[in-house]
Amino acid sequence: MITNHPAFIAFFEAQCVDYRCALPQRVAEIESLLGQMLSGEAPADTLASLERCAHSLAGSGATFGFAALGDAAKALELAVKPLHGSAQAWLPTAQTEVSRAVELLRRSLPGEFF
Repeated sequence: MITNHPAFIAFFEAQCVDYRCALPQRVAEIESLLGQMLSGEAPADTLASLERCAHSLAGSGATFGFAALGDAAKALELAVKPLHGSAQAWLPTAQTEVSRAVELLRRSLPGEFF
């Protein structure tokens, strides 16, 4: 694959812009899922959705120039993963750990998003 081809560079730059523009919405979705979890109103698939969102950001963050975001998303993914199908998901300690991971994710966004 030729990565210095002008068409590829233009495509990748457009993808970077799209990614950057979508970050606030993606983090807001994660915060909404956390809110559902904390309120006790979470549908059964909330943890799976939260893990999927975190996994997606963990895999793409560094690719698009957001390494800290990717690392924070990976930490969130690892905090959520063991809670699937477990009553531990609703324990205050688990909720606190996930809340901290979401806060770290939010703080990893560049200042321009606040």
